[in-house]
Amino acid sequence: MVEQELSERFQSTVELKALRVDILPRVGVVGEGLTLRHHGRTDIAPLIQVERFSFTTGLIGLIRPTKHIDVVHVDSLRITLPPRGEKKDKQATEPKKQTRSKFPKTILEKIICRDADILTTPTKPGKEPLDWDIHDLVLDNVDFEKPFAFYGTLTNGKPIGEIATQGQFGPWNANEPGDSLVAGEYIFKNADLSPFPGIAGTLSSTGQFSGPLNELQAKGVTDTPNFSLDKVGKPVALHTEFEATVDGTNGDTFLHPVHATLGESLILAEGKVVHVPQQGHLIELDVSARQGRIEDMLSLAVNSEKPLMTGPVKVKAKLTIPPGKMKVLDKMVLDGKFGVEDAKWSSKELREKLESLSRHAQGKPEDGDVGSSLSDLKGSFHLEQGVIEFRSLTFGVEGARIDLAGTYNIRGGDLDFHGHLRLQAKLSQTVTGTKSFFLKAFDPFFAKNGAGTELPISITGTRDKPVFGVSVFHKTIKKEVKTTENKKEEQKP
Repeated sequence: MVEQELSERFQSTVELKALRVDILPRVGVVGEGLTLRHHGRTDIAPLIQVERFSFTTGLIGLIRPTKHIDVVHVDSLRITLPPRGEKKDKQATEPKKQTRSKFPKTILEKIICRDADILTTPTKPGKEPLDWDIHDLVLDNVDFEKPFAFYGTLTNGKPIGEIATQGQFGPWNANEPGDSLVAGEYIFKNADLSPFPGIAGTLSSTGQFSGPLNELQAKGVTDTPNFSLDKVGKPVALHTEFEATVDGTNGDTFLHPVHATLGESLILAEGKVVHVPQQGHLIELDVSARQGRIEDMLSLAVNSEKPLMTGPVKVKAKLTIPPGKMKVLDKMVLDGKFGVEDAKWSSKELREKLESLSRHAQGKPEDGDVGSSLSDLKGSFHLEQGVIEFRSLTFGVEGARIDLAGTYNIRGGDLDFHGHLRLQAKLSQTVTGTKSFFLKAFDPFFAKNGAGTELPISITGTRDKPVFGVSVFHKTIKKEVKTTENKKEEQKP
């Protein structure tokens, strides 16, 4: 009788290895090795597998028109949803006409599952199933003809943490189990991001999900107050608000516009997280920041007390993070463009150098009332294996324009840039006295491309100790910029 009722409810063939029924003092039932094969299919995993189940009830509850069982205890429940829409046996899978069940309706007041595992069978060969590993799952008022409540806890593998979830499931779709509806909410607290190579922080998240098991819609928020990238920079607060579609047939996640706040910068991202068999997840995102701050971005890459630069920034980029166990900074690829308006440099020494450059560029080297350290900075870049290649990098102060191309190593801080310095003033106007008189003869040789003076320049050294070079008369003059940090290091005993 038990096997026949389960077969009708789930449109499956039923196998039960052992069943023991005790009558007194109450009816007690213990079953072992329960297997349900959807439409009798043996080419895919069973729809439901239960290692052991048990319940007790009174005789009166069994003879009522609607049978009620108070509590069913289940050990090791495994549900494998078949591929959506597949018809292996047309006759077996054709929808049956709705007929009145010959069995009385059974309502399970509570089902307590010690361990539950829900998997989806991928529609594409080679794909791995999406797996929900749930422990301490409780189902209330289970009636497969209408929704019923559930709550439980999931152990998340990466990042490691416990996810508390609750909601409603059903009604059960016997013909297409993966189309059965689910809706609920979750709470994920204090998850350590360190298992992901190359990033660190503590993540918490809350959200809601709804839809068929095969295609869930999810939305929520995450907070990581101490997010950092590969420990090369300083921790920055990261908050996101997201909406996503989870394809239950393969575990792929499609992100609708994600609103992220890094420090005080608003970042928008859209793309997908695709599971690659045997390797991990491939992340592909289109990223843009229209209301960003350059200091927030630099904090992830530069570990210093003060930001190297401040100012509003606009960024547009494509981010790719391939699967694999390498650190995020080593495997991520970032292509994009950026622009910083009215950038301000935090280093007093660097500001003074730029103001001096601005005065000389305008042909007023001794006028202390002119000169500016504010600059407009823009460029295009390619980040790969922890090195940023700037295909073009330009910035200017009043009277001068600099264009560069080169590389910056995020970890070591190594700089290797070469380009040109273009001045509004002629070469002779950048100095005073007798030097100015003798240089007038050379003004025509350095006046190029519409500039009063054009000189080859270089920036080498490191982030903490940059070395600026200028080539004049086939001779390169190099000078290291002494910053406050440099001086503190030199003063140490």
